[in-house]
Amino acid sequence: MVSVARTAYAAGLKTIALPRFDEIPRIELYMDQLLGYLEETLRPLYSDNEKIITSSMVNNYVKQGILAATHSKRYTRNHIAYLIVICTLKQTFSIAEIERLIASQIASFDTAVAYDYYCSAFENAVKALFGDLNETPRGLIGTSNEGDFERDLVLASTAAVAYTLYIKASLIAMEPESE
Repeated sequence: MVSVARTAYAAGLKTIALPRFDEIPRIELYMDQLLGYLEETLRPLYSDNEKIITSSMVNNYVKQGILAATHSKRYTRNHIAYLIVICTLKQTFSIAEIERLIASQIASFDTAVAYDYYCSAFENAVKALFGDLNETPRGLIGTSNEGDFERDLVLASTAAVAYTLYIKASLIAMEPESE
């Protein structure tokens, strides 16, 4: 049996649409505006009691070097794009891993192209898992019989761990060999 809360949360995920680079505000935003924009944009990805982003988090991302410092305390499209990616990935990866994932994309593509590609891939992956809520997610290999929620949960959690391990192994493989 699918709970009402799960159904509402999943319905929001099913229709998630991250803003593309050209849809991000062209005007530079101050911290309060930035936080409001990110809260509104990313709310469907988080439960009601989860904090999406705070000014302290943003400042820490700058201190850690994953986010560029601002000019005149205003945040540009590039800052916003980075923060959207960070906020979606931080649910699964460490900040150091996120930094390396972003760096690998930026090394190959400019920010706008890498960001738009990430948004499309993210939306497609989420939508693949949130089709009909009474059916097994389509994106799982070896899915169970329809309606077997507990088994589907095990399949989804183990698939998530396997994908996370794959990404971590890929990041390790990208490290330069020490002499």
